[in-house]
Amino acid sequence: MKLAPECRSCLLTKVRSQAGYVLSDAEQIEELVEKCAEIFDAGAAANAGAAVAAGEIHRFCYAQVKKQDLYADIKVRDNERAKAVAAEVKPLLNTLHDTLIASVLGNAMDYGVTGHDVAEDFTRYFREVFARGLAVDDSEKFLPLAKRVVFFTDNCGEVIFDMLFLEELKKTGAHVTVVVKDAPMLNDVTVKEAQEIGLASVADAVYSGGGGALLGTHPAAFPPEVAAAVSDATLLIAKGLANYESMTEYVFDKPIAYLM
Repeated sequence: MKLAPECRSCLLTKVRSQAGYVLSDAEQIEELVEKCAEIFDAGAAANAGAAVAAGEIHRFCYAQVKKQDLYADIKVRDNERAKAVAAEVKPLLNTLHDTLIASVLGNAMDYGVTGHDVAEDFTRYFREVFARGLAVDDSEKFLPLAKRVVFFTDNCGEVIFDMLFLEELKKTGAHVTVVVKDAPMLNDVTVKEAQEIGLASVADAVYSGGGGALLGTHPAAFPPEVAAAVSDATLLIAKGLANYESMTEYVFDKPIAYLM
């Protein structure tokens, strides 16, 4: 997916917000936003991929504020709150398909960035949307392919719901490899958070996707173990918009299920 003009406002708003976690000088923040706008404009002129350009902007922001993990505390909070919500809704989840829906709905729990408290609201949202079902549901097509799965994670918080799905997927006999971020990028799951939440308990292997602080998933950065897992896979499952934006820029010879 290529960078679009409407991405500009969203990206710069996020830069302004996350810079405010470290900087208190409004003028300094706006100078940073202006520099990031220049990076965006250069990327747009070059017809860059959305995830590639956005990743460059966020890495520049982190370097300027001299902090590589702006979301460290937020990620811990997100996972703890998600665990509480997951415990409340777990009695609703009786099948693999139910947990798949939970994984998709977990993507809406990206509240670490926006800053609103959804612990109670999300439980209500989950129950309401779960009862309606997904607007687009192709699971009948891709779940039968889930023999050897590579699962690309997205944000902290939602990963707790992913674990419910992966746990049930393992029960079907599927071999599951989970890929997390190599280094901090927004509130995405890294190896550190994967260890903290016990992600390995619902997977046969957990690897980092390589490449350092990348937004989305980029095959050129894959370490050998991830490349081998993808090569052997019968199905790739990718969570979240950044994975969709990035992976659609590449050609994979495996079926991909995008969960958003």
